[in-house]
This record gives sequence, C-alpha cells and structure tokens, in this order.
Amino acid sequence: MTELATPDVSVRPARPGDEQEIGRIQVDAWIASLGELLGRHRHDAFDRDAVTQGWADAISQPPTPGHQVLVATHDGAVVGFTAVAPPSTIIALEVDPARRRRGHGSRLLAAAADHLRNNGGEEMKIWSLERDAVRADFLAGAGFAEAGMRRELDGPGLTIPEKLWHAFLADAP
Repeated sequence: MTELATPDVSVRPARPGDEQEIGRIQVDAWIASLGELLGRHRHDAFDRDAVTQGWADAISQPPTPGHQVLVATHDGAVVGFTAVAPPSTIIALEVDPARRRRGHGSRLLAAAADHLRNNGGEEMKIWSLERDAVRADFLAGAGFAEAGMRRELDGPGLTIPEKLWHAFLADAP
C-alpha cells in the first residue's frame, strides 16, 4: 500500500509578521480584479507599505472587540486571508491570485462563519466588486444572495462600484 502525500493546508489566526504576505495578497488580488480599470499603471496604483501597515495594526491592535484576521496556509506559506468583525461583517476575504481554485477561499469562509457564530452572529455580510463574476459565483455557491445594496468607493483615480452579499449563518458552511 502506498501512502498518498497531502499538502498541509489550514486556517489560523494571523500573527505579527503575516502582514507582509497579507498586504501583498490584497494588492495582487485588487490588481487582478481591477486591472483593466486601472490601466497600464496598475502596479503603481496602491501604496503597498500603507496596506501592509494597516494589516499590521489590525493584527496587533484589533480595531473592535472580536475583530479577527485569519490566514489560510499551504505548506506553511500564507496564501489567503480574511478579516471579520462580529456580529456579521466579513471585512475582507482574498486568496493569492496564483493560488485560487484550491479550496483556500472556502476554508477561509468557513472559518469566518465559525468566528462570527461564536461571537453571537446570525448572519454574514460581505461587499464585492460589482463586476467580479468569479467572486459572485463563489459567494452564490456558498449560500450568499445579493442584498440589493450598492456603494461606490474612491479608488486610485477611479470609482469602484461594489454590491453587498448576505447569508444567514444557519445556511453557511
């Protein structure tokens, strides 16, 4: 009998030092999603140092009670993250564009749902880019529905339209 090797994949709380990879993943995911809108200067559109510092602060000094940053790992490397704020908000959920479609997003979403449930939540809300069909399919497949709310964020030289998604935790992973 041969033993099949399985990769070491998990989700854990973020810790100081993870902010470098979290910041890189967030900016790379934004560029992957917004690339065509950002144009040829897309790699210079975001202040990577400011993004990284924001995550360092969120990890070391959570802004609200129950706020948690979680990371997905693969063989010890950070490959995705989520940030949740009880009772109902998923602030961010991103997977390294080079590591998508391998279950990391689903593991992060399940961990976010568990955290919100454990902190008294009954529902989950998350904003996504209005034109992000891949994210829409992922969220719909996980039991989310559009909540009928839209907003526009000021981005680097452009306006970024987003829509709100909603799921009841009883129906979530």
